[in-house]
Amino acid sequence: MVEELLERYWEISMETGPDLEGFVRRAAGGEFGPVTPRDIAAFLRRVESITIENIETKAAEGGPFARMRDQVIEETRAEVARLVQLYGEG
Repeated sequence: MVEELLERYWEISMETGPDLEGFVRRAAGGEFGPVTPRDIAAFLRRVESITIENIETKAAEGGPFARMRDQVIEETRAEVARLVQLYGEG
């Protein structure tokens, strides 16, 4: 289920821009089929991992991305933790 949610999220993000909380709210409401809180938590953890990998890649390029690295990673982790608490198995 996590891979299906990831595919759907990337697809929607490309069309309308990223809205992780909006997507998770829709998923929890059953819009993309039956999902459990465990599915949502796993999806969110996977998005967190991919996002942090992307942040690390951009930070390695130097410049402003390197200076913002720690702050953006912290914000990403906090947002995912909040969403897991609300919609996952928090």
